[in-house]
Amino acid sequence: GIASIEECSLACMFSPWLISYGFVIAFSALFSKTWRINQIFHHPKCRRVTIKVKDVIVPFLILLGLNTIVLICWTAISPLKWERIHKNATDDFGRQLQSHGMCTLNSKKDIAYIVLLLIINLAVLLLANIQAYQARTITVEFSESQYIAIINSSMLQSGIIGGPLLVIARDNPAAFVLVTVGGTFVICMSILLLIFIPKMKYLKKWKKNSSPGSSNLSGIQVLNHPKGDELELKALSSENEQLKLAHEEDELELKLLRAENAQLKLTLS
Repeated sequence: GIASIEECSLACMFSPWLISYGFVIAFSALFSKTWRINQIFHHPKCRRVTIKVKDVIVPFLILLGLNTIVLICWTAISPLKWERIHKNATDDFGRQLQSHGMCTLNSKKDIAYIVLLLIINLAVLLLANIQAYQARTITVEFSESQYIAIINSSMLQSGIIGGPLLVIARDNPAAFVLVTVGGTFVICMSILLLIFIPKMKYLKKWKKNSSPGSSNLSGIQVLNHPKGDELELKALSSENEQLKLAHEEDELELKLLRAENAQLKLTLS
């Protein structure tokens, strides 16, 4: 054959590693973004809050660590194995006509590893939905919370619908691959489209309404010109000079009014 049974069994055990790590990397970024926004805008003491990189990366490390511990135990104690399943169809000489290979558990107890992974990731998914709900009142310029909530809902729906379908189609390789690829496509496209399309629309709108020197994306001042700091300093200096001139004109006008008021008092006296 193309690959030995040992190589196929190794490939089987790689699948949960890739699925779990892919989910952690993509989902932790969405969760950390919403959590950071909530920490800044919903702080109970309403004071200045500094969110550092280490604060944002903590949820990612925790989720990655929990998944890694379960996967290491699963791989070391009772890994998945590849098995060829022969169907009942035979020819006139008793030879098997149809068969297919699939990844199988060593025992029914090994399903505990799958349950642990589902509990960990679904719990964080629920927590992310709570964070997105708390950030629902924050504008899109500062947070994509409403889009992240839609992504979380899409992922949850894909799991609810795709999970039973995978169990039903387990004995049909073509249907199993179709459901797996379809679920993966829905999850990946929901993340990519709902994260990047709003940013592209906002960027297009900003280009129509903003000056060529600077922008204000996601509530943060961004200078696009190579000498942006120098241009901004000159603009501020010019504005300061205009304010000084306006102040001097107001003072001069006040002095004239006071002089007219004094003349009127002398005339009346």
